[in-house]
Amino acid sequence: MSNRRKAVIMAGGEGVRLRPYTFILPKPLLPVGDTTVLDHIIDCLRTTGFSEVYVSVNYKSREFEDWLESRKADGITVTLYKEPRKLGTAGSLGLIREQLNQPFCVVNGDLIMNVPLDKMYERHLQTRADITIGIKGYQFTIPYAVVNKDKDGMLESIVEKPSYDYFINAGIYILSQSVFQHIPQGEPLDMPSLIDALKRAGGRICVYDIGQRWLDIGRISDYEKAVELINQWKA
Repeated sequence: MSNRRKAVIMAGGEGVRLRPYTFILPKPLLPVGDTTVLDHIIDCLRTTGFSEVYVSVNYKSREFEDWLESRKADGITVTLYKEPRKLGTAGSLGLIREQLNQPFCVVNGDLIMNVPLDKMYERHLQTRADITIGIKGYQFTIPYAVVNKDKDGMLESIVEKPSYDYFINAGIYILSQSVFQHIPQGEPLDMPSLIDALKRAGGRICVYDIGQRWLDIGRISDYEKAVELINQWKA
């Protein structure tokens, strides 16, 4: 196994929820402070031991080519590859299966994060998993008093603004080569469908709690929080 850990960043989406910003730039190239979302992800990969990154592009691919030409050397190799059509988060991996010859990381291209990807990678190797899913704790509070009743319509209880704790899929994965048995060449496939296929086949699927330093910038309100969070994490 090579010492060069590899990662794939999924950057082909249209970023519909971030319009009008994404009419001009693809979502991963939107600015966050003095960098871009994509550069931020690559920096997180670099500082946690990854040295070879493939970026899957589709929407506004020319902008990614311009971005790559202007990148300064930082010790990490970045290669763009273009989906001929939208193949989904997992389907596009089939285009570079020959290059992904050891366990590799997959990251959605719309994340702001400060995550121990090196520890997640090591955990994946230790468990001999087919796929390890990065998960994050999430608390949801209902902003109303919740009424519980019995089948006869009689009041059982009133709970004021209850909170519930869940884990959510963070859009970060470590995958082994075994997953390619379930990725049809050139066919669309999203990551949840790949995970379902692995589960049906009896594959080893692990989860890893990435902590709280994570933000999906898919909505404008979240994108506007990004710079503040990055500065907090650096403090």
